[in-house]
Amino acid sequence: MFHVLPAGNGVQVAFIAALMFVLRCYGPANYGILVVAVTAMVVLLIALTGDMPRAVIAARGWNTVAGGAIALIAYWIWPTWERTRAPEAMAQMLDAYREYFRAVRESYLSLDRSFAHELDRTRLAGRRARSNIEASVDRLSAEAGVSANSVQILRTMLASSHRLAHAFMALESGLSTNPVAPREAFRPFADHVELTLYYLAAALRGSPLTRAGLPDLREDHHALVHAGDRLTERYALVNVETDRITNSLNTLSEEVLQWVDSS
Repeated sequence: MFHVLPAGNGVQVAFIAALMFVLRCYGPANYGILVVAVTAMVVLLIALTGDMPRAVIAARGWNTVAGGAIALIAYWIWPTWERTRAPEAMAQMLDAYREYFRAVRESYLSLDRSFAHELDRTRLAGRRARSNIEASVDRLSAEAGVSANSVQILRTMLASSHRLAHAFMALESGLSTNPVAPREAFRPFADHVELTLYYLAAALRGSPLTRAGLPDLREDHHALVHAGDRLTERYALVNVETDRITNSLNTLSEEVLQWVDSS
């Protein structure tokens, strides 16, 4: 299969295309398939240059075996299980979201100041933390001995946190489209949003948590909606998005408690 053919030979190009398909389609699911496909593609690319690929095959094979042996030895000495890392990754995402919400909150409370840099920094940190937990959940789903229920709980937590982040970003958008001074009831609501995120992150790290220990965000939102001038539309965006925040956080709280109970 790997004898030298003239550069640009259609058979080799077809083999490379087939290997690319195998690499992209099955490589993420099976590391063995990934290694074989990459090795074969490297050999074919070398063959396209007109060089003899025999030496490349031998070197690649020995290097793959040596690298795999080193990885197995390291994993045997320092085993790392994704099931122990995923809760911390989720907690870090909630911490990042709390920092982002704090920047949004301070922007509303101090409309005469610019928090553009802080908003950008915390928003990007939240996205990075979300990417980390998404990758962690993907790895967890492929780990032996992990129940499907545990993975499903984490995925539902991700969905709830995604709705929460969307509500935070919608609140931020109101700073440029329709900035209004917050009502006094906004302060306790915002305090309890931050406190809830802090408690949920702490619970994921092993601290005790009960439903009774969480702030009543629905009551806070009820007080917020009925504060101020209710006959105008100037508070409409804040009312709607804080309602989404309340729903998302209450759902997320139930899911975190479910995770803690199942751990």
